[in-house]
Amino acid sequence: MNTDELEHATYEAERRVLEIQAKLHRWARDDPHRRFDDLFNLCADPAFLLVAWDRVRGNKGAKTAGGVPLWVWSR
Repeated sequence: MNTDELEHATYEAERRVLEIQAKLHRWARDDPHRRFDDLFNLCADPAFLLVAWDRVRGNKGAKTAGGVPLWVWSR
């Protein structure tokens, strides 16, 4: 897969994820008591996985999870 194909795949995946997120938001807003029993399938959806991988790959965040300073754990 060349760079252009990866960028296009990532763009298409982001569009799909945003559409699904917007739909879930509308459903939750319209019916606050609605249950979303089948969200596990979204976790395994290739578009969601690609978007998650792209976000993590580009993350330059903290050295520790949760923003807890390293010295707290080294006591």
